[in-house]
Amino acid sequence: MNKRHTGSSRTVDKRGGAGWHRGSRKSDLTRRYSTGKRPEPKIGWQILDKEEIAKEAVETGPAAFRVLIAVHRPRYRGRTERAAALVGWEVTSLLNKQDPVGQVAKAPGPPDILVLSGDFGRQKDLAIFRAVQPWRAKGLRIIGLIDECETAPEGFPESIPSKLCDICIPPPYTAVHLRELLSRIYQEKRHQAPPPPIKPPAGYLHEEDED
Repeated sequence: MNKRHTGSSRTVDKRGGAGWHRGSRKSDLTRRYSTGKRPEPKIGWQILDKEEIAKEAVETGPAAFRVLIAVHRPRYRGRTERAAALVGWEVTSLLNKQDPVGQVAKAPGPPDILVLSGDFGRQKDLAIFRAVQPWRAKGLRIIGLIDECETAPEGFPESIPSKLCDICIPPPYTAVHLRELLSRIYQEKRHQAPPPPIKPPAGYLHEEDED
């Protein structure tokens, strides 16, 4: 006959072996549910106050001045890049196989300036110029590098290059001249003097712009 000792806390573990149990060995998750307290859900969003958003915008300052370069010839593309190399400006330079229209249309909005050559992307009828026209009403300024600014492409008599651009200039295109145009647009849009140029690294060489 087995005798039961009521004073003992010794129990038998069904998984094998015996042990002394002091209190519960339940997991934290089990304990929370057994006590009626469920874990707090993780929220992936939050409600933002409009005043806080406006305050943060003032503290962070205006968005960077953005310039998009879509110039076909590497020589002129390089000159445009040097012209736009000003402190604080955000400059993106595209290659011929890239899409300037998609870059203009993407968030957070159109760039401040698009420098576009008439032969970029092998366009023959200024198709890219016409495609980006809707964004001019949203602040986009277009500098066109075109051989003949007053001659419309064949089949498009109304697409006179000078009307498709805010500024249309024929070659030659010098870095000095392009920087003057970019700076003028900056002053018109931001109502302040343009920032200084970025100093090139020591030993940096580039071709002359006199040709």
